[in-house]
Amino acid sequence: MKSLKKAIAKLDTLFQDRDTRPGVLAREILGTQKPGDTTLAELLRNERPARTRMDGSIGDSLLDTAWAAWEMMDLGLDALDGGLDRLISWVLTRIEGVPTDQPAPVTLPNGLVLDAAGEAAYATRALAVRTLVRARHGDRPGVAAVVRELVHVTQPPTLDLSASVLGALALAPPEHRHHLDGLIGRVGAAQSDAGTWPGADLFQMLEALILAGVRLARALIAKAVPSLVDLQQETGAFDDPPHEERALIGLRALQVAAEG
Repeated sequence: MKSLKKAIAKLDTLFQDRDTRPGVLAREILGTQKPGDTTLAELLRNERPARTRMDGSIGDSLLDTAWAAWEMMDLGLDALDGGLDRLISWVLTRIEGVPTDQPAPVTLPNGLVLDAAGEAAYATRALAVRTLVRARHGDRPGVAAVVRELVHVTQPPTLDLSASVLGALALAPPEHRHHLDGLIGRVGAAQSDAGTWPGADLFQMLEALILAGVRLARALIAKAVPSLVDLQQETGAFDDPPHEERALIGLRALQVAAEG
């Protein structure tokens, strides 16, 4: 428990003066909000729509547009807000229409780099579906069809892609949630005695398990925490230079372990 508290304290120091979305969210998790955080969150929410093109996208990128919408919801914006709705509507056209190519390599927001075009497209599509489901569009026929596709197609070839599917299904409508157990089971079977996933990105796995949130997922997170703590640097981050999204994932994982 001492090592957990020390690791969390380091992250507290890392995020205490960060005027970023991860900074705002981390301080909320830690209960150390600053007086200006509400105004800062509003400013950060407004930055995303300001970057959109006339068609509602950010750079005609499915990944960037879906992630910007996710960030805005993280910062408290309702899915029906006009600025967010434009982003969501554009993502819907890409998910419900003919699939488009995803240039590779691609770097996911959590830092995972996917070099193969097929893997990049698969993970991007899963993240877009995750965003649409969170924005309460999971019952739309086109979105539901993609969720079924993610569930029923051949098992993803890598653990990293299994985690992408797990993240999408974690928020899916109830009729799909029974598939979570199977995906978490696959992730659990691949976890080493040290708590890591050989050949997979630790933060990609943790992010998906945090989204799943069920007891079995939380147990896998707790098992991974000692290896996570071993990666932490004196700055509190897990990378040099600090990668704030990975640090935020790490903080959430540590909180799960601390809660038992």
